[in-house]
Amino acid sequence: MRRTCQTTRSRKGMAMLMVLFIVMAIAIIASGFIARSDVALACGRNFNVHNEVDYAAWGGLEVAWALVQDANSIPYTASGQSADWGAESNNLKYNLTISSGVATIDPNVYIHEVTCQAYKLINGQQQAASILYGDLIHDTRYGTVRYLSIRRQE
Repeated sequence: MRRTCQTTRSRKGMAMLMVLFIVMAIAIIASGFIARSDVALACGRNFNVHNEVDYAAWGGLEVAWALVQDANSIPYTASGQSADWGAESNNLKYNLTISSGVATIDPNVYIHEVTCQAYKLINGQQQAASILYGDLIHDTRYGTVRYLSIRRQE
């Protein structure tokens, strides 16, 4: 009797399984990178929107400074009077409120409380906001206008 020993087994398809396993591992790793990049892009967009709104609020404070600089734009007659302004550009809006009053130390020095609220509309909804408060001092003797303090809403 003759015996034949089959030492090699047929491994058809094993190479195909290894290639599929490697392709699956690469796909899982690539999807992780894609998910991380989407989060990074969203964070970058949020940072950009926040900066736009912040600069709009600072721009509103500059508008308030210019309005106070012009003696005809804000009434000085009564303490506590306020005036409102607003502007819109590229879905960025700001509302500016200036309340005027007279300093008790000197009747020629006016203190204006300025509030500027800026926000961005995305798809018709308010997405980001920045509120700044400032105290403007206007000395009518010298024609100087300066901010005493600027605060952010906490």
